[in-house]
Amino acid sequence: MTAVEFEHIAIKENGDPLVDLRPYPFDLSPSYFHQGLSPTSAIRLRRSVADMLVDVQHDLAPLTLRIWDGHRPRSVQTAIYQRYLADLRAAYPEKDETELRKEAEVFVTEPADPRRVPPHATGGAVDLTLLDRTGHELDMGTAFDHFGPESAALYLEERAGNPRVRDNRRRLRDAMIGAGFRCDADEWWHFDFGNQIWAAHYKEPEAFYGEIDH
Repeated sequence: MTAVEFEHIAIKENGDPLVDLRPYPFDLSPSYFHQGLSPTSAIRLRRSVADMLVDVQHDLAPLTLRIWDGHRPRSVQTAIYQRYLADLRAAYPEKDETELRKEAEVFVTEPADPRRVPPHATGGAVDLTLLDRTGHELDMGTAFDHFGPESAALYLEERAGNPRVRDNRRRLRDAMIGAGFRCDADEWWHFDFGNQIWAAHYKEPEAFYGEIDH
């Protein structure tokens, strides 16, 4: 995600607990567990966020939400960040470390700074897509975690492209924003609620989800 400034937003934790999504009516596909970057296949979100997604899925019926990731402790965030940074070093050996780290932060929040709470560490960020009635993913134009300009939420709104893919992205984006989520500008699959980046986007005075590091 774009390196948006959100550290200045105060956090007043409301205690909404993390819940395991396995009892919920979603399709769960824990991407980072499958990639060997997370030790658990469980996907967890704040309870209110999970309940909001139930309503979103109901409104989108007969489509189903496929969820790739939710709460992510810093240990997993670090593994994802370091892998992407290594990929960038290999792809752009001419760039210095500062430039590479700045580029990495467009899509992956740098986890080492204790002053910055990665959005996924709050349990208020979710990565997801839509399945049709046969269980196949709708074509969104890129795969999950495609770190390139084509993944921008409005990429197909701003240039000619496949209108079916554009409409698929619109359907997901409009449903999530309508439910109160923030849509990430650089990742069509990423949405936030209740955390600092959500509060900064909607000009809220404080966030109500802080870090849960377990």
